[in-house]
Amino acid sequence: MSPHGTQRRPLVAPLFVPADRPERFDKADRSGADAVIVDLEDAVAPAAKDAARSNLRQMLALHNPAYVRVNAADSSWYGEDIAALKALGLRRICLPKAESPVTLDAVVQALGDDVEIIALIETARGLEEAAALAGHSHVATLAFGPADFALDLGVAASEALRAHAMMRLAVASRSAGKALPLDGPSFEVTDTARLSFECRQALDHGAGGKLCIHPAQISHVTAAFRPSEEQLRWARRVVDTARDGAARLVDGRMIDAPITAQARALLLKGQSQSSEGA
Repeated sequence: MSPHGTQRRPLVAPLFVPADRPERFDKADRSGADAVIVDLEDAVAPAAKDAARSNLRQMLALHNPAYVRVNAADSSWYGEDIAALKALGLRRICLPKAESPVTLDAVVQALGDDVEIIALIETARGLEEAAALAGHSHVATLAFGPADFALDLGVAASEALRAHAMMRLAVASRSAGKALPLDGPSFEVTDTARLSFECRQALDHGAGGKLCIHPAQISHVTAAFRPSEEQLRWARRVVDTARDGAARLVDGRMIDAPITAQARALLLKGQSQSSEGA
């Protein structure tokens, strides 16, 4: 839900673009991503932060939802980042290393009650506070930062660690009535097989989409999180067979009320994504 209570379509494939590359803003806007995240943090060297911040004005011309990933709240750049957003009337923010609702409250106090936040979970404390962060009224979605998370734990990044975090974020998000979380990006930009594998894993672990760091990733991520034709055909058979509410066998599987509800939800998701692409 947005801060004003209206339902927003969940993000599936938002694209990061460096704030110090303003010539890429419009390209990102036309890339097929469902949102643009202009990055003041990891993508921008310390010496370029001020110049990058001055480019945010160009975001006002973008058509898709556009967020700014500011620097972490404990950094020396954070205050100026927030001041720049406030001056420009930018109200969508991607907050790295989110760990406390108190920090989110401070963002709202600074930017106003119409602010919308993507809360990036990148630390052990952030994961422990995921339920409280997801439950904050101004958080649109949680997202996972696997590299910083592994760094915070002092261990090597692994599929098991990513799975553990994603499943906890999915439970926290749905418990708070929010959209499923976004998985972290694939850093193998040209390896589509690896990207497809990561998308399948993310789906299995409860993700609703995946952050993108290159335009070439968007179509693969969007397709991976869209119901396949095979899934939709199965869902139609289930719904058609179970119209009277009684349990039935479909393709050798016993279908009861919860399975029928899942099938209906799958069809609604397919219809929503088809209308978005029209």
